[in-house]
Amino acid sequence: MTHPAAGHADLPPLTLRHLVRDAAQHGLEPAMLCDGLGFSPGDLQDAGFRVTPAQCAQFIRRVLARRSRPAIGLKLGSEINLVSWGLVGLGFMACSSSRELLDFAIEFQREAGRLPLLRGEATDSSYCLVAQASFPDPAVSAFLVEETFAAMVQICRQVVGRHFYPRRVDLVMERPVHGAVYEETFLCPVRFGQLENRVHFPAEPYAVHTADALVLQDVRSRLAARERAPAASELESAVFQAIRRDLSQPPPLAELAATLHTSERTLRRRLGALGHRYATLVSDERRARALALITQSSRPLQQIAVECGFADLRTLQRAIKRWTGSSPTELRRMARQGGD
Repeated sequence: MTHPAAGHADLPPLTLRHLVRDAAQHGLEPAMLCDGLGFSPGDLQDAGFRVTPAQCAQFIRRVLARRSRPAIGLKLGSEINLVSWGLVGLGFMACSSSRELLDFAIEFQREAGRLPLLRGEATDSSYCLVAQASFPDPAVSAFLVEETFAAMVQICRQVVGRHFYPRRVDLVMERPVHGAVYEETFLCPVRFGQLENRVHFPAEPYAVHTADALVLQDVRSRLAARERAPAASELESAVFQAIRRDLSQPPPLAELAATLHTSERTLRRRLGALGHRYATLVSDERRARALALITQSSRPLQQIAVECGFADLRTLQRAIKRWTGSSPTELRRMARQGGD
C-alpha cells in the first residue's frame, strides 16, 4: 500500500486531536497551532473531517517546536483510546488473532490516520510491523514512528491481553539521552540506529476473545468503501470546512484567503483551476444542508432557513421548489412516509 499524494485530504486527524488536547493541557493555544493550515481546532472534532499528510506534518512540527517534553509521541501513543479509532478500533476487536489484527491495521492504515507507511514481514521467530516515515524533518518522522508503534502496542495489549507484548523494537533514530523511556514504554529491548523501524511481535498468533467474523466482514466492507471515495484536495477541504463552519454567514472570499495566508486573487485562481467558483460552492453546501435538515430533522422551516443562510422562509421555499419540484412541507412529508 502507498499513501496518496500529499495534496489529498483523506487522513482522519486522530493524532492531531490528541496533540490539540495535550497542547491545551500545557498552555498552548490550539488556534495558534492551526493558524494558516486551513482548519481550526473545531474542525478536528468533526467525525468526517480529513487532512493531508502535509497539514499533519506542519502541525506536528509546530507542536514539537513549542513542547520541550522528550518522546512526546511515546506518551500520546501509549495513552491511546481504542474507541477513538472508530470503525478501525471495532475491526481490531473483531479480528480472530493477533496476526489478523496486525494485518488489519496494515490494510486500513490510512483510515487509522497513520502517516508512516506500514507493512508486515514474517521471520522465523517474529511477525514484524515495519514503519517508514520519510518526511524532510527527522523530528517529525521520529515522532510519527514512535507514536504509531506505541499506539499499536497499547492496542494489542487492550485487545489481545497484557500477555501479548513485543519481543524487541528497532528504531532508525540514534539513541537519545532519554532512551530509557522507550524500554519503559514498550517493556522490551529497544535497539537504536537500525536500518528500519520494526516492532517484533511473537510469530505465533494469539487469540482475540472478542472475535466476531460477521462484524469484521461488515467493518472491512465499510472501510473499503471509504477508501474508494474520492479525496478532496487540501485547498478544497479548507474551503469546504470554512463554508460549513457557519453556513448562515460564510466568510467573504477575501477573509477566507487571509486565513489561508494567501490573496483573494490567488485563491480565486486556484479554485478556478480545480473547476470551482466560491459562490457555487456556497450554494451547493446550502442546498445539501437544507435538503438534509428538511428530510432528516424536525427543525422548524424558519430555523432551517436561518441556519442555511437564506434571506427568509420564502426564499428557502422557492429554492426547494426549484431544486425538487416540491415544497419543503411536501418534501418532509414524503421523507417521513418513506421511512414508515
